[in-house]
Parts: sequence; C-alpha cells; structure tokens
Amino acid sequence: MNRSLIALLLALTTLSPLWAQDEKLDDLSFEEAPLKDEAVPYFAIGVGPVFNFVFADTKDVNAQALKLGLKEINSPIFQLGAEIFTAVGVIPDLRLGFSWISGSASSSSDTIVGGIANKRTMMYGISSRTFHLDYAWVPVKSLAFLPGVGLGWGEQRMEMYQSAGELDWNQITDPSSLAPLPNAYTILQQNTLYFLPRLNVEYAVTPFLNLRLQGAYTLVLSKSDWIGNRNATVKNVPDNISVSGLNVQFGVFVGLFN
Repeated sequence: MNRSLIALLLALTTLSPLWAQDEKLDDLSFEEAPLKDEAVPYFAIGVGPVFNFVFADTKDVNAQALKLGLKEINSPIFQLGAEIFTAVGVIPDLRLGFSWISGSASSSSDTIVGGIANKRTMMYGISSRTFHLDYAWVPVKSLAFLPGVGLGWGEQRMEMYQSAGELDWNQITDPSSLAPLPNAYTILQQNTLYFLPRLNVEYAVTPFLNLRLQGAYTLVLSKSDWIGNRNATVKNVPDNISVSGLNVQFGVFVGLFN
C-alpha cells in the first residue's frame, strides 16, 4: 500500500510540469512577424561612353557660313566622350563623377577662287570637362533618379579653311607662299567656365551594366576673349556664339550597381 502511494505521488510530480507546459503552448503564436523594410543606401561605381547632343544657338555661326558661300551647320552638335563616377560612402546616396566630351559640326562646299577650283569648309566645335555631384533617389529596384550639378571648363572653336585639290610641297615650305590663294586657314578659339544642372534617369540592367538618359543645361559663368590663329585677339564676335544651351545625353556604363 505504501509503495503504491509513493509511486502515485512521483507520477503526479513528474506530470505536473508537462501539463503546465501544454497550457503555455496554447498561448504561443506561430504566425510570421512582418520583417521591417530597411532602406539600402545607393551604391554605384562605373565608367563608360556617353553620347551627348548640344542644342547650341548656331544662328550667328550660320550667318558667317552663308557669307563664305557655305550651307548652314546643323544643330544639335553631336559630342562623344566618357564619364566615371563613384558613390560617396560618407554621405548616403551622394555620387561624385567626372566627364570629358567633345564634338563638332561642319559645312563644306566646292568654290572657285582666282579661277582655281578649291574646297572650302567651316567647322564649329565644343569640348568640355566637368566635375559632377549627384543625389540618388531609388523609387523601385534598379531604377534611379539622380538630380545633380556640375562645374566645368571647356572651349568652343571655329575653323575656316580652303585649299586647292592639289598642293605642291615646295610651295608649302616656301615662306613667301605659306598661305597663297586659294589656300587659307583661320581658327578662332574661346575658353569658357560653366555651371551644369542636370537630371539623370538610370536603370541597372544587371548589377554590372547601367543605362542612362540625361537632360542638362549649360550656363556660362565666364569666358575669355576670342583668339585668332593662337595670336590675335578677335573683335566683334557675336555674343550669341556660346556653349550655353540644352543637352540631351545617353550613356552606357559598366561597374557595380545596386
């Protein structure tokens, strides 16, 4: 009898914690708690070619072309170049970059000078180098909007030249006939400092390939005198011959993009 009573007490002592655990199990929830969305800082490091179109005011350039008996130069002016950029790690979503681009448009025509057939050409070109600072906003995965500003320096130039279809080496090296008719060459150059606000829309096709569409506007801050043939100061050049204007750009970049 005593043994049976002791065995019953031991059983009750052992099972009591199990019953208590069963009651607590009923209070447990196995539903998954929602995960918190954590913002991932923008990151990119890339380099690649850019294809830029400058909608410069070519009215006065074309007026000079018409005086030379040439057709008008078409706008926009196509420029080819490259850009390199990287995210600034200490400041989230900020990106620093540098670009260099150049391009030109020209008009040519066959003319008669002094009874000699020759070809006359006028070329208008723009080149630039720019430091960029952009801020990234990523509304959805792989798509980024990057408003930014740039500060750069560059050059615009006009070249006007003509020559016969055939030249004599001995005449070229003769100092008395360095530029005889119909052969002639004139180059005009002006240096510029400019401000460039822009907006990039970029899409990361893969973590290693990024595509860009950009709109920008060049605003000239200061400019030098026009210099002719690297020696003479040129007067009365119209102020409207300027690098200021709308830019539309396409770019393809390789690197690392999130």
